[in-house]
Amino acid sequence: MLRTSPGPSGPLPALRRALLLTALAVAALLGAAGTALGADPVQVPSTVLEPLGATDGAAVVPYEQLVGAADARNLNAAVVDTSSYWVAAIDREGRIIASEIPKPQAGRDFAESADAPASADADGLPGAFDLATQLREDGVAVLSPAEVAPEGGSGLSGIMRFLLIPLGVGILAAVLIGGMMMIRRHNGGGRGAGGRGGAAGHGKIRKNAQVEAPTTRFGDVAGCDEAVEELNEVVTFLKEPQRFRRVGARMPRGVILHGPPGTGKTLLAKAVAGEAGVPFFALSGSDFVDTFVGVGASRVRDLFALARKDPKGAIIFFDEIDAIGRARGQGNSGADSEREGTLNQLLVELDGFGERDKIVVIAATNRLDMLDAALLRPGRFDRRVQVGLPAETGRLAILQLHSKGMPIAEPSSLEALARVTAGFAGADLANMVNEAAIMAARAGRDSILTIDLDEGMLRAVAGPQRADRRLGEGELEVIAWHEAGHALAAELCPTHQKAQKVTILARGDAGGLALYGNQDRALTSQQQLHERMVVAMAGRAAEQIRFGHISSGAANDLEQVNRMAREAVERLGFSPRVGQIVSAAGPHQLPLSGETRRAIDEEIGRMVDAAYADAVALLEDHREELDGLGAALIEREQVDRAELEDILSGIRGGGRSLPTRADVLPTHREPVVVVPAEVPAVVPVAATAEPEASEPSPSRRRIPAAIGALPRGRRVRSGIEAAAATVYTVTLPRVGVLRRRRKRARLA
Repeated sequence: MLRTSPGPSGPLPALRRALLLTALAVAALLGAAGTALGADPVQVPSTVLEPLGATDGAAVVPYEQLVGAADARNLNAAVVDTSSYWVAAIDREGRIIASEIPKPQAGRDFAESADAPASADADGLPGAFDLATQLREDGVAVLSPAEVAPEGGSGLSGIMRFLLIPLGVGILAAVLIGGMMMIRRHNGGGRGAGGRGGAAGHGKIRKNAQVEAPTTRFGDVAGCDEAVEELNEVVTFLKEPQRFRRVGARMPRGVILHGPPGTGKTLLAKAVAGEAGVPFFALSGSDFVDTFVGVGASRVRDLFALARKDPKGAIIFFDEIDAIGRARGQGNSGADSEREGTLNQLLVELDGFGERDKIVVIAATNRLDMLDAALLRPGRFDRRVQVGLPAETGRLAILQLHSKGMPIAEPSSLEALARVTAGFAGADLANMVNEAAIMAARAGRDSILTIDLDEGMLRAVAGPQRADRRLGEGELEVIAWHEAGHALAAELCPTHQKAQKVTILARGDAGGLALYGNQDRALTSQQQLHERMVVAMAGRAAEQIRFGHISSGAANDLEQVNRMAREAVERLGFSPRVGQIVSAAGPHQLPLSGETRRAIDEEIGRMVDAAYADAVALLEDHREELDGLGAALIEREQVDRAELEDILSGIRGGGRSLPTRADVLPTHREPVVVVPAEVPAVVPVAATAEPEASEPSPSRRRIPAAIGALPRGRRVRSGIEAAAATVYTVTLPRVGVLRRRRKRARLA
């Protein structure tokens, strides 16, 4: 805890309970008293009792009972008061009874019919103005009511009866509000108080900012050895400062960890805290954002003041520091001014350390480009540690770390998984292993098999398998040949990674997918980029070759190809026409003329068309292998690497076609003309007889125009964005959404 204060079992909770119990008791008493005193008791007016000589009151009976006694001629005398609607009578035994006369009801007792009495009750009972007449007919002496002057104190007592309930509610509210204020004051005055009440408490950091030393160690971190080495020196600085002072080295003031999400930046900070053994303060950038002006800067001052109190030193960790460390001068709103004030105070604290201050600040962000330049300069954050995506050895270490204690049936399957998951972050790999364990538990197995790991990878990339897929006639064949085109083109392109798994089982929004593993490489050549585009366009090319038309299933492929072509022209300078002119995206984008922009668009179209033409040429040269792989997918629904090698074993010999060299591609756009040959019937791979040419069914020759004319559907989640596990999928169009969009465009 930050300040000395009673713990959860101290006197403070007891005081809270006592105040709450007292407030509840007072509320109950006031409510009971208000109900008892505020209620108007049944009291017979004295105007009907005095003529009968009653001094002790009268017994109140129902009105029907009194009228019945009169009809039975058991009453001697009675008094009827039409002003108060009360009647009192004395029976033959000398007892006095009284009853309240029912008051007339609007619409019921007033002139319901022309021949009914004006005040007659629906049950035949006489009203207040007919009662005296009926009593006289029953032989009862009817006396006049007495005239009694009102008492002097009766008016005051009536007013008090009406005011008692509101007064009781007001007193109860005052007691409750007072108790809540006392509890709030003892609780620290609000969420940011730190032991004091009032508005000044908002300038204090939250109590749980200083956390207990985590149990995480550097041994619990895998896949980022360079970052561990850099941070291990920080721990050594805190434990053995004299070791570095002997050679004149000073402790680094700050370390900023940057990299993609899920790479373990927060886990590294926990490992530093666990290894150092010094007070550790963990906060987020949003902890310094508050409603009150100046609160963020006050909390920064309070944080560093507390960190300086410990002579052993301290570590302060800012998670998502871009929430307060964003570059200044980009907004003029009040929120931006408050954030800049917080950043200014942080800059002062980072640069105001004395010689004896042993405080290290660690910050984490995945948007290093957004941070202020003054925050990143040496003297504030001396070191920038990049926590990037792990390589193959790092991925294997992460998989082994997260599968420790799990019953993996084949440990070698982790090595195969690490080879095909390039581009996956540590969090993705941990989720993959957990999904595999869930699949094994769902199947009732005591060990995790290779099929469980494969399913976990597919679920992490494309989502769970859909069991309620609805396909029209002939659409399954289109999906099968689409994915077969991807896999076959990958085998024919020398620099492209080979397909590890091809499936036509629907997952998420994908009707089918082909999964590749990419190599860990730092550079990309023009030929490699061209072959990636060829493989991406091979799905549409296979549809054109097999069925003579294309479908909307290549929407995701077109997005990837156009993105790669734009990057090749605008950032990598791979276009001979545009040359070395680059246009960086984002805030540092360079201005370009309209002619250059037009040339860029034409070059992107040329590169995409060239990739499509190359894909068509490759697949036409290997039409037999394309049809064999498509038929295998129709039969088995999913084909792994071993089965792919068996089906495509014929292309490993002579006569294998290769893609066009990227430096000799056409310099202008040319239309791709494909003349589809006769489509053979789908024959399983196991068949030995040569398939006979036959006229294909209309379902395999044509897709309905309503589907074929649709624009691209929603983008399929292709796995990890940075991915090296490239996925080419068939997009299932969302017809309803597209129809609504088309209507809106027409209305506009």
